[in-house]
Amino acid sequence: MPQHDTIPSADLTVWEDFKRGDREAFAQLYQVHVHKLIAYGNRLSSEQSIVKDAIQDLFMELWRSREQLQPVRSIHFYLLGALRYKLMRNAKVRMRYHAEVPDQMDPFNIEVNILERETASQQQERLRHAIAQLPRRQQEVINLRFFQNCSTEDAAEIMGVNYQSVANLLHRAILQLREYLEIGIILLSFLFS
Repeated sequence: MPQHDTIPSADLTVWEDFKRGDREAFAQLYQVHVHKLIAYGNRLSSEQSIVKDAIQDLFMELWRSREQLQPVRSIHFYLLGALRYKLMRNAKVRMRYHAEVPDQMDPFNIEVNILERETASQQQERLRHAIAQLPRRQQEVINLRFFQNCSTEDAAEIMGVNYQSVANLLHRAILQLREYLEIGIILLSFLFS
C-alpha cells in the first residue's frame, strides 16, 4: 500500500533539485502539476485568466523563494493549497465565495481567534453529525478517503471491493452530505481538504 505521508523518492529528488536551482526540475514540476492546478483553480473561479495568472504568480514565487522553502509532505497538496490561498486573496474570487470563505482575520485579535475556532468547531461537528447519518459503507469510504488520506484504489483494496464500487459509494456519500449540510460543493471540498 502506498505511503501518503511522504513524497515518493522520484518526486523528492525533483523537489530537491528544484530547490537547488535546477531549471529542468522546475520545468518538470510545472509540467506535472499545471493541468491539475488549472482544473482546481477553475472550480474556485470562473475566470480562467485569473486562474492562469495566479498559477503563473505561484510558480514565479516558488522559483524566487526556492531556497527558503520548507520540506513538504506532498508537492501536489502544497501547490493546491498555495493556489487556493492566491485565488482567495483575489477580490473577484473572494466576492464570489464571500459566504464560504471569510476574509482573513487579524491573527493577534484574541476574540476573533476564539470566534474562528468556535466556527470551525461547529462546522466540524455538523460534518461529523452528517457523516453519522450516512449508511455504514458510505461512512467507511468517507473515513478512508478523506480522514485517512487513502486513494480510491487503496480504499477499494482495504474494503475488499472493486474501484467502481468505492467510486459509487463515495459519489453517493458526497451527494447525501451536500443535502444534509445544505452547503455548496466548494465548502464541502474545503472541509475535506
